[in-house]
Amino acid sequence: MEKELTRKELYDLVWSKPVTYIAKEYGFSDNDVRKICNNHNIPLPKSGYWSKLKFNKKVVKEKLPEQDDNPVINLEKTNPTLFEDDHPLSKFALRKKELQEIKELKFLVPDRLSKPHRYIVATKKYHKELKTVEKSGGYPHEVDRTNALSISVSNSLYARSLRFMDSLIKLLEKRGHKVEVNRQTQVIIKEQKYNLRLQEKNKRVKNEPKREWDTYDLEPTGLLCLKISSYIPLKEWSDAKIKTLEDKLLDILAWLEIKAERDIQQAIDSAIWNKKYEEKRQKEKDLQKLKDDELSKFEGLFSEATRWHKSQYLRNYIKEFEHYAINTNSLDADKEEWIKWAKEKADWYDPFIEKDVELLNDIDRDTLKPTKKGYY
Repeated sequence: MEKELTRKELYDLVWSKPVTYIAKEYGFSDNDVRKICNNHNIPLPKSGYWSKLKFNKKVVKEKLPEQDDNPVINLEKTNPTLFEDDHPLSKFALRKKELQEIKELKFLVPDRLSKPHRYIVATKKYHKELKTVEKSGGYPHEVDRTNALSISVSNSLYARSLRFMDSLIKLLEKRGHKVEVNRQTQVIIKEQKYNLRLQEKNKRVKNEPKREWDTYDLEPTGLLCLKISSYIPLKEWSDAKIKTLEDKLLDILAWLEIKAERDIQQAIDSAIWNKKYEEKRQKEKDLQKLKDDELSKFEGLFSEATRWHKSQYLRNYIKEFEHYAINTNSLDADKEEWIKWAKEKADWYDPFIEKDVELLNDIDRDTLKPTKKGYY
């Protein structure tokens, strides 16, 4: 049995037999197959599809959405997309293993700073100037913090936080990622940007009752916490009883790299979806324009036919009027003048002639009302 399929082959497979059958054949669970299909944007039959098909009822088969890439899909039970992060075969676990095998990467935070990164130097300078300004009664915003890392800890954790951030930044740069600091600390992985903030966890402590309502203070706990955010909070790591934050450098690096890869893929998928959506919307817009133009042309045709019919109606009336005047010997100069005037108006109204009549230049022949340019 084939263990590798193209996206189209897997699509054909899941629409040829129920997922439960496929799962048994390949040694997966139903959810495993659904997860693989979901990861590759492959639609699955809706509930009741196979029973309707069995009784020859009408069913709808969803088309396979187009996309630029056509990956080979691995249906081995070791497929990392099937497992959560704590599973030894998950993508996260495999990335950690891969990183650990790179000798150049150091996941140990030293007890002392050695050749500190320029951002560490800038951060130390900022905090030193900040203390000087505050002692002199100045304000914190007077100190330039442009290149200072986003660190918010008590004095007891300050030296430790600098060592941790120094190790983290050097580790990220060793992997070819960028770290930029401009009032906020950002790591850039394959053009994906994430904000880093190192802070000390606080706890709420209730004050002694002095008012009718409760008040609280925030007290530092001595626990370091690294927070990752983009537009929204994404992830955080903190000191724990078993592992300190320093022990989680490997986890942090692996998570950031996988997050960036997933975000890139999501952006690609989103761009493909948006492109398809825009193409579909443009086709619908173009089709609607053709329909509108067709209807407009028909309305014009109907309007001209109506005007022609009415112009003939006018001519017949004028002709009958003239015959009646002749037959009754009542044709005089006034009636001849009127007949001439009426024929001119019939020629003005007739869509085949549309004779110019100066006094009717601002009148619309279809509505017999003044056009906009006729208003003051």
